[in-house]
Amino acid sequence: MSEGTESSSSNPLQDTSAENLISLAALLVAGSWLIFEVIADEYFVTTVAVAIALLILVLPRIDARAITEIAPVYAFLQLSGYALAAVGVVEIIDEIQGGILDAGGTSIIGALVAYAGYVLAFFGARKA
Repeated sequence: MSEGTESSSSNPLQDTSAENLISLAALLVAGSWLIFEVIADEYFVTTVAVAIALLILVLPRIDARAITEIAPVYAFLQLSGYALAAVGVVEIIDEIQGGILDAGGTSIIGALVAYAGYVLAFFGARKA
């Protein structure tokens, strides 16, 4: 890095914008659904999580002006990020009770990808 642009932080999440974190979280959840549920039929992602993830990915890109007329963008980011994280907490608790760890390797990988999305959504919402 050049002089003056070097970051004093060792935390990569601190240097990433809230919109990027929440978009990445939505991509992970939607990707987990697409790859591990639709294609491989191994891991089930909650429909509510998929709907929120698609809303995060599609709505700001289709009509960003409509969002800013309702509320500031950071409010949309916080609401959608916390909603995705809350759905993730419920899903994780349900899967612990259902024994996801006893499932095959592909199911565990799909679950971990979705869990990473839920965690990133929480951090992105906190940062917004």
